[in-house]
Amino acid sequence: MACVSALFVAPGLSRLKRRCFMQRLSLCPKKRGFTLVELLVVIAIIGILIALLLPAVQAAREAARRSQCTNNLKQLGLALQNYHDVNKSFPPSGILTGDMRVPPVPSTPSALPYHHTWMVMILPYVEQKALYDQIDKKLPIYNTPLMGSTELAMTKQVDAFLCPSNPRLDLGKTRNMAYTNYAASEGYHWWTTATVDTNWGYWATFQGTKSPVDLSGMFTILQTRTMSDLVDGTSNTVAIAEVNSTGYKNGPITTSGTGVPRLDTNERVFRAAFVFTGTNGECCETGRWRNPDGSGPSTAARWFPGASPHAFSPTFLAAWGPNANWPGASSLHPGGINTGYADGSVRFFAQTIAWHVWAKLNAIADGHTVQE
Repeated sequence: MACVSALFVAPGLSRLKRRCFMQRLSLCPKKRGFTLVELLVVIAIIGILIALLLPAVQAAREAARRSQCTNNLKQLGLALQNYHDVNKSFPPSGILTGDMRVPPVPSTPSALPYHHTWMVMILPYVEQKALYDQIDKKLPIYNTPLMGSTELAMTKQVDAFLCPSNPRLDLGKTRNMAYTNYAASEGYHWWTTATVDTNWGYWATFQGTKSPVDLSGMFTILQTRTMSDLVDGTSNTVAIAEVNSTGYKNGPITTSGTGVPRLDTNERVFRAAFVFTGTNGECCETGRWRNPDGSGPSTAARWFPGASPHAFSPTFLAAWGPNANWPGASSLHPGGINTGYADGSVRFFAQTIAWHVWAKLNAIADGHTVQE
């Protein structure tokens, strides 16, 4: 600034003196910008720093999401404990109209009622008493036509039922049903040979040598469990696990828990939070099955309505459910899933867990406990 101001104080000076001022001005330091090479180097350094920091930022965000997911499962586990304290039993996986093992039964699977899931029953214990009161438990929660407050309740999305790592679904893609990323464990089922009605497929075995209560898990369709039923101990029994709500249609998972390709890879499914049914009433028509002793898989399709959107048959962890086309436990957390135990604790299991070990963890009274 001193050099520049010298020009403005010297207009009356002689030409010689002006020349002196100009020479003195030329001695002032000149300001210059970055060269192209310098600019490219700076940009490259910034890019490297971003590349190094971005994975760390993403990992931190995922850690926060996983922590929130863990907290959600703890809240659900506490709700189950409180439900048991009040009702002296855990809720069933779902409520149907009547006992499907006892005739008369609907003539076709499509006649199954759309009724309430276990999540409806624990709503008062997750600070959703107002939503619970909107639902008429004496009526199917999903019917034609839908009915008043029950219809509105069916669409109410509860944040505690969603894993933050899962992208949110547009309810327009879920038949306007609220959905969830947590499912109750039905355990596994020992398949038997029985006379079956061609219209009813697997359900007909309920009238034969097996019934829904033979499911090894903590939740069944027609019967509730108590603390005393959990012979293996509440700290050794999985009650709830994560279920991924995305990627089912045209997604990367195209094999079931049996390890064989699904018969239909274009089926769009999701986990309804409150409605005890599949997206179209026939979600498992293309299911394959596998016995928990490792035999199978069968090449034949079996209809398995017990694998409903509110629950999972978790014999196999990494992909689709073991006994049907319906998915088993899964998540978008890197490497595995969060699981809620019957005692309210939460543990993380790797995707690489052996399926027979996973089956034991989900059984309430098989006499086996798995040491960590």
